[in-house]
Amino acid sequence: EQRFEDTFGLGARGVSPPQRRFAQAALSEMLGGIGFFHGRSLLRSEHREEPVPGAESMLFTAVPSRSCFPRGFLWDEGFHLLLLGRWDPALARDILAHWLDLLNTDGWIPREQILGDEARAR
Repeated sequence: EQRFEDTFGLGARGVSPPQRRFAQAALSEMLGGIGFFHGRSLLRSEHREEPVPGAESMLFTAVPSRSCFPRGFLWDEGFHLLLLGRWDPALARDILAHWLDLLNTDGWIPREQILGDEARAR
């Protein structure tokens, strides 16, 4: 609780105790949504009708829901990192580095990372 107050200063700004507890729960959910994913994405190819497996990749990321959406979303990650960057800058940098590692030779990072069979099943 002290680290939360030191980081976000909600009590000092007059936020009520129930609202602070809600904010702490939101942060807790965000931290609980961080996962490590590994596998191959399926990619479209101009040479084949069926998708082809991409290179093996790994991704450390926060996800909207580990049970319903066990995959990374680049757009969402930007918003996740706004919060995580204040709470734990090193953690935020590690997550960002994983996304940057997915940059392909064209300078493109696919917006959604569905790595492996488990993620594709959801």
